[in-house]
Amino acid sequence: MTDTKLTRTIAGTATLKIANIHSEDLFYTPLEERFERITRVARRALQVPVAAITLLNDEKQWFKSAAGWGIAELPRAHSVCRITVEENRLTTISNLTDDQRTAQSPIVVSAPRFRAYAGYPLVDQHNTVAGTFCVFALQPREFTAADRQTMADLAAMSQRELLSEHITDAHSALTSKLSVARREAMMDPLTRLWNRRGASVLLKSAFEGADHRNSPMTIALLDLDNFKRINDSYGHQIGDEVLRKVASRLIGAVRNNDVVCRIGGDEFVILMSDTDAPTAGHIAERIRRAVTDTPVPTRDGTLPMSVSVGYTVRLPKDDAPVDALLERADQALLQAKSAGRNRVRMTS
Repeated sequence: MTDTKLTRTIAGTATLKIANIHSEDLFYTPLEERFERITRVARRALQVPVAAITLLNDEKQWFKSAAGWGIAELPRAHSVCRITVEENRLTTISNLTDDQRTAQSPIVVSAPRFRAYAGYPLVDQHNTVAGTFCVFALQPREFTAADRQTMADLAAMSQRELLSEHITDAHSALTSKLSVARREAMMDPLTRLWNRRGASVLLKSAFEGADHRNSPMTIALLDLDNFKRINDSYGHQIGDEVLRKVASRLIGAVRNNDVVCRIGGDEFVILMSDTDAPTAGHIAERIRRAVTDTPVPTRDGTLPMSVSVGYTVRLPKDDAPVDALLERADQALLQAKSAGRNRVRMTS
């Protein structure tokens, strides 16, 4: 007589290994609004503190988006989602402390001390299990039939985005050329944006693309106004929380093909391809409002923030080097600060 439980486990593990081959390009990739939007909606629709879109390989779980939880990855052994991946079906656990598979998980016995979980498997373009759409609660709860249908609907949206290989923006162009290790070295672990090294590579690629298309491009520099006061008054943990949430707002304010990088401290650079001065000014103002209009929620309460933005446009046939354009954008940023901060300025 066949041991169905053993057979299912072996099949799940084999499927996972196959999926690893195809999903590695999605590990160590920056925040993208198309995924952030889904997890934000999930938190509201299912009334949970955490919703996530994740990918798993043999070693770790990578969080493509994690609304409500400042995390980028977990060891696979600590992951509750491994159960969903291995069983390849909707998994609901109403009380994680009562289930022997999860009772000793570090995310159950210590912070964040999750108590309930629901996960839906996501498959890759080869129809092999690659990850999960999942939600967590801090109190035990049952997941109703309506909850399960919502999980299925949001998982379908997540999977469609994961399979959207036709999206050929600067992010995908870069990730397709780099190994996982190199991408990891170009990612800022705090904000999940490209770091200074990534920005350097992307700037070069953006210049080449603009020259090839004979189109304008924009470089914007920005930093948070008086951010040092946040660290001095509330500590670096709150400062880090603010930076993570501002990064998410920046991603939500730019277009899909724009690139946001954190180049140090509270400084960011944004690359906008095929963008003239009026369009760049509109996007820069949208960025400013995204940070300024709503105080940033933190564990110590909401904190008002503002941002200064400086940008410059590289027109077709402009032979100015990267450093010169960055200097022009920096001069515009200084003008925004000198004018009283919380401003947008342009130099040409």
